[in-house]
Amino acid sequence: MEDVLASEGFYMGPPAGVSMWPMLRNRHDVMLVVPARGELRRYDVALYRRGGKYVLHRVVGHFDRGSEKGYVICGDNCVTLEYIPCVDVLGVLRGFYRDGRHIDCETSRGYHAYSKLWVALFPVRKVCKGANAAIRRAGKRVLVSCGLRDRDTVGKAGRK
Repeated sequence: MEDVLASEGFYMGPPAGVSMWPMLRNRHDVMLVVPARGELRRYDVALYRRGGKYVLHRVVGHFDRGSEKGYVICGDNCVTLEYIPCVDVLGVLRGFYRDGRHIDCETSRGYHAYSKLWVALFPVRKVCKGANAAIRRAGKRVLVSCGLRDRDTVGKAGRK
């Protein structure tokens, strides 16, 4: 992906994963990423590398630790904040195609409204995800205690 960004000046392809759902659908939509030039703004979607994988997550803030500056980043379908140094950012999402329709991240009012609302709802999303996980764990315990589910298969079924 880095080679394509450097040689072509953009990358177009489907996202892989669910961390940016509901905005980007896994292997369904087509994203347009351009090299990052200058400082990213809040609500931009940054492409960076984590280990050997490329990650596309939204900028929700900035940090400054003296000599290190960077971005506070979180996927739209995530609740964990990441602190990514500016030098690790490779590109920025400029648009995407959904069902043949182009959404421009620079000019679309609907996209801007979605971005601001999604970031503003972060605390609510975090509580809901935590509550959902707790309910699922409790439900599995009830099934095991009632003998409706084998204790050994509970963990395996959750990882499918």
